[in-house]
Amino acid sequence: MNYKDFFRNKRVAVIGLGPHGEMIADIKFLLRNKARVALYDMRSDKRLKGFLPELKEVGLETYVFGKVPAEELVDAELIIISPELSKKSLFLKKATQAEIQIEYPDTLFFKLAPSVTLIGVMGLYGKSTVAHLIYHILKKAFADYEDQGLFFIDPESTNGALTHLRKIKKGDVVLARIPDNLMQHYYDIHISPHVAVITSHIPFDILEFQTYNNFIVAPDSVVDAIKSQKNLSSKAKILRTRSSSIPPDWNVKTKTIYDRENGALALQTSELFKVSPEIAKEVLQSFIGLKGRVELVKKVSGIEFYNDASSTVPQATISALASLSSGKNIVLILGGAYTGHDYSDLVRNISQYVSAIILLPGSGTLGLRSRLEELPEIDFVQVLSLEEAVREALDHAKKGEKVLFSPGFDAVGIDISRKERGERFVKAVRSL
Repeated sequence: MNYKDFFRNKRVAVIGLGPHGEMIADIKFLLRNKARVALYDMRSDKRLKGFLPELKEVGLETYVFGKVPAEELVDAELIIISPELSKKSLFLKKATQAEIQIEYPDTLFFKLAPSVTLIGVMGLYGKSTVAHLIYHILKKAFADYEDQGLFFIDPESTNGALTHLRKIKKGDVVLARIPDNLMQHYYDIHISPHVAVITSHIPFDILEFQTYNNFIVAPDSVVDAIKSQKNLSSKAKILRTRSSSIPPDWNVKTKTIYDRENGALALQTSELFKVSPEIAKEVLQSFIGLKGRVELVKKVSGIEFYNDASSTVPQATISALASLSSGKNIVLILGGAYTGHDYSDLVRNISQYVSAIILLPGSGTLGLRSRLEELPEIDFVQVLSLEEAVREALDHAKKGEKVLFSPGFDAVGIDISRKERGERFVKAVRSL
């Protein structure tokens, strides 16, 4: 069945517009393909009403904001949920019991798409940077080939995943940034990337369905971890990468110690697609990084303020600290909503980088506070808001030190996203 027949007249419940309206493109796509769409989001009317006009223009009639009524979902034939939501959410319990099909846009795309080559970028940190580098290299290289399509699927993009069904054809290349919470769902539908690009240690189950003509591209430490997995039966060829893989005369901009490693992953991946070194060099040298990832915001009274608001796991915060620190010269702002990750490594390593900790409120912060307070020779301050954290950081930082906002936890509350907390940090710093 093609995608048009699949969606035509189907009762589809879409849950979640995405933190910044990332689901809008896919909702429009569903409506234009004659699906009968009902939209639900737990956020308030005030928060979401700005998104409505363009959806109403293409035929959206049914929507509920402020709650997701579980009893209404059982009338749907298909439920599509925004990637940041969990299939275990309480409002999905009745629909799950009724065996209604529940999908993420990303995985539903692969169920409906023709046979393609999948490049999957995964890891606890660095995957956005690596995915964007690969995309820009391949896009430039593929421009000379009329019959080779390239599509980028990223849950944080406003382009939508399902929208690509309009143009994709057999044999095209799909580059997907696969977040941690979606890896299990790729595994559940027996999808392993044909080229798995891995930036850091992850659950390696997603590699289970790779075959002999597939590839794993990863740094030494990740390759060693993969090879130590006794129960992993991936048959893929493994390619090691190192920062030294990039020729020393390439002028790659390095904000962090991992930038050359990220570039090496992108370079090795591009070589699998026969991209010329000249194209890879041009892209790597011109890449200036992504917003909200160890981004210098402003220098105030000799103190540099860095925004790493995209950090939602402890490993990402450790990476940022290692990149910026020169001795104990960092005032760290961290904290937020519970993520389920283990913070032992962060607590164990933080003392070598940090002179002061400014702790934000949140469900995740609660379980970490006592451990951070006990760290010797580190100033500790608990605050109630990000704006207060910025002011306290300025008071505690000495000239020549750096203030790093690398929360290591998710954003707090359904009405604020990771991107928005970064914007709040930037605004607070610029007001100093």
